[in-house]
Amino acid sequence: MSACSMEDTIMDPINTPPPLNPGDEAAPGTPGSGEGICPVCSGCGKTPDGKSCPNCGGSGRIVEGIGGG
Repeated sequence: MSACSMEDTIMDPINTPPPLNPGDEAAPGTPGSGEGICPVCSGCGKTPDGKSCPNCGGSGRIVEGIGGG
């Protein structure tokens, strides 16, 4: 059994996609998607009790599908 080397465990910040939040419909940069205001916190990033919005991760923005057909 071989152990992991440091090279195996270090993530490349340039090529690592940002984590998705529960309100995201797609990863940032996905064709046919765009940034929108979080419908849960209305873009402020906080819940009424001052905590970080769980839907957008506190950013106030989500990635959603645009266009259609």
